[in-house]
Amino acid sequence: MGINGIEAAGYPAWYGARKAENSVKGDFKANVQSAKNVVHIEPDALFAIHDVKTGESAYVFRADDYSKDNPIYLVKGTDRNGNAYEQAVDVSKVNPNNCSYTELLALNAHTGDKSASNFMTMALLKDKTDGASYNEKADYMAMAHELMNDMKTLGNWGGYLRYGKWIQDILTFCKAR
Repeated sequence: MGINGIEAAGYPAWYGARKAENSVKGDFKANVQSAKNVVHIEPDALFAIHDVKTGESAYVFRADDYSKDNPIYLVKGTDRNGNAYEQAVDVSKVNPNNCSYTELLALNAHTGDKSASNFMTMALLKDKTDGASYNEKADYMAMAHELMNDMKTLGNWGGYLRYGKWIQDILTFCKAR
């Protein structure tokens, strides 16, 4: 007796199956070691992201002296030249209409959740900068509104609501300070 048609038409269960072979030629390990970008894992980070286009990375942590009245975050990572950096960001002073990506990451960690959709929002906003450095300033609120309108045009109401919530969370925090 066959299951879901296997052997039902006279084909044995092994029909069409063959041995999987490794088609990789050469030493893959050597290619990885010669790569320019190095990505580190930071399990204690509140938020982490890596830009494949620029080679930059950022990991957001709460500063040791963080408090509700002193919302300081540390953003550590690698710049596009492969140099390590560390930046303290006071999110109460970040203007999302004119800030760097590292400042936005800290603000996002302060106001956002840690879901996959929040990560996707940050990745798409970075992609809209067209390869700009993490330290270059941009109007991320305008970009978020563009993404929201794109979702509306596409009829992606889940995406539309997600971007609307993200924008509202950022603006609510910024207006309250």
